[in-house]
Amino acid sequence: MTKPKLFDEAIHFRARTGTKTRIDELRGKTRQGDFVRELIEDALDRREQEAEKHRGR
Repeated sequence: MTKPKLFDEAIHFRARTGTKTRIDELRGKTRQGDFVRELIEDALDRREQEAEKHRGR
């Protein structure tokens, strides 16, 4: 039986100079892809919560 894929969307982007260095300094032993995925998911959750607050006004 094959392992199910939890993550199946690939996103490629360009970032400001120094972004990779900042990520590498913060991620420790966490794989880069896992760390960046967590950053994006956290940021999306935060934005969705903010949008929900504005809708509720």
